[in-house]
Amino acid sequence: MTEPYTITRTEATVDARDYVSRYRDVPRITAMCHGCPNYGKLWSCPPHEGDVSGLFDGFTRVTIHGTTITFSEATRRQCADAQQSRAMASRAIEAAWHELLPWLYEQEHSHPGSLMLAGRCRLCRPQPCTRAEGQPCRHPELMRHSLEAIGFDVVKTAHDILGIDLEWSSDGLLTQHITIVTALFDL
Repeated sequence: MTEPYTITRTEATVDARDYVSRYRDVPRITAMCHGCPNYGKLWSCPPHEGDVSGLFDGFTRVTIHGTTITFSEATRRQCADAQQSRAMASRAIEAAWHELLPWLYEQEHSHPGSLMLAGRCRLCRPQPCTRAEGQPCRHPELMRHSLEAIGFDVVKTAHDILGIDLEWSSDGLLTQHITIVTALFDL
């Protein structure tokens, strides 16, 4: 039997200052966040408490990681409607994060002074994030922001730096690929 999907990784390292100046557009990207159901409800999402504009000062390079989930044709055919497609995509994304997040923390740990940007926070699951209750983050030492949450254009990043065009479903059905884009800023 064919596996329902495969996971591959791609990475590229670029100059951090150049990346921040060319790919970070806080007003435009944050405006897109306003439509997200997580806006203001997760500590990893905007609006942010305090100023994050100097967050990238002092870093010399950034390694962009693309984790691509490729669904088999059989899996895509089995997902006949949007509900089945969402369920399969969610299972695959969670499985990818289950392996990816510990690896990213290890990368950050092995590069002292580095900063990882790694998708929306999943640390409190299945409990809700404490932000909605007006409480402090349960895991501030582990919580990381996504590239988008800090104003980076992930579509342009994936295309220009990784050579990956992100796919979007126009009919609710499963796309061939889902790519998770993360980054490690390093001194």
